Amino acid sequence: MNYKLSFFVLLFVILSSCSALRPIRFGGIPTQNSYKRFPSRTIENNGPVFSFIAPTKNYDLGKKIGLVNKDFNATNVSLDSLVKLHNTVSFMIIRRDTIIYKNYQPNFTDTTLVSSFSIVKPMVSTLIGIAIDEGKIHSIEDKIIDYLPEFKEKIGWDKIKIRHLLDHTSGIAFSDSKFNVLSDNAEFYWGNDLRERMLNSKIEEDPDKNFKYSSINTMLLAYVIEKVTNKPTSNYLQEKLWKELGMEAAAKWSIDRDDNEGIEKAFCCLQARTVDFAKFARLYIKKGNWNGKQIISREWIESSTKSNPIGNNKHFYHNNLGIGPLKYGSFFAIGLYGQYLYMYPEEEIIIVRFGNSAINLQTSYWNSIFLQIIDQLETL
Repeated sequence: MNYKLSFFVLLFVILSSCSALRPIRFGGIPTQNSYKRFPSRTIENNGPVFSFIAPTKNYDLGKKIGLVNKDFNATNVSLDSLVKLHNTVSFMIIRRDTIIYKNYQPNFTDTTLVSSFSIVKPMVSTLIGIAIDEGKIHSIEDKIIDYLPEFKEKIGWDKIKIRHLLDHTSGIAFSDSKFNVLSDNAEFYWGNDLRERMLNSKIEEDPDKNFKYSSINTMLLAYVIEKVTNKPTSNYLQEKLWKELGMEAAAKWSIDRDDNEGIEKAFCCLQARTVDFAKFARLYIKKGNWNGKQIISREWIESSTKSNPIGNNKHFYHNNLGIGPLKYGSFFAIGLYGQYLYMYPEEEIIIVRFGNSAINLQTSYWNSIFLQIIDQLETL
């Protein structure tokens, strides 16, 4: 008898029966195409399309911009070369509403839908801000049990406020490793029972003690939006942002299951065209005003794009946006594999980058790259 083989067969049976692994239907590391495995809700773009300005000259930035590519060598590489080195699928630079650089790698074009990963998180935060503007939510100081009564009987949940979810200081237990199939994040990404998983979550510490980035915070924000609007979060995104910002095409937002209990994977998984993601960045560059209409209050934009005066993450993260160096006044949305919306308001520069790689370069690396680009644009 082959005892070694029998041991591994038994181990597989045990692991397969574990409830913690049950919802991981496909497993593996997410890619730009993983969303095709999930059901989704369509976010329509009915209405006039806003178009960025086509350049009147060839800026040739792909060759003119040189970047210190520290992860590979100590010498400069061109922007075009950097795009290829890091498995970028789309890269775009917009300055004062003019597209001055764009680069798509093979199998990706202007019309390809790219997956947001965590870039969608600040969109969810923005919807919270709009709901506050409309009086659907009173304040970020509201307790979440005021909107999610099913959590009232759970110990410790009466201390969590909306602002704790926005800034990832809720104290909810959650493991967020993207590359560990046993992590909570993997189970949220591949799973099909997110409502149950949220309800069964535990508290590991009081809120406001520590910053701990985790996807459950954004899922709960979307759940609040669903409750106060009495409609799926996709519908609110469609009504308040997708139509208002003149998107070129419909988007798709992955949901966990294809029935009445389906809920958006709000921490990730919005699929849209690269240029349409840039329009969300433009809304922030324009302080919430879209061609004369205030989509979200200027106060919310200004608060979200500055260091948070409360809590333990006040220097680098607020309302699901990263805060750049004070010298630049920049800020950014970031997702897995270096998906980026980098915004530099002073010169109205937007840098959009989407990737598809298991190489997860550090945030500090990408921030350095974007600041190098910004510095060189000022001389061109």
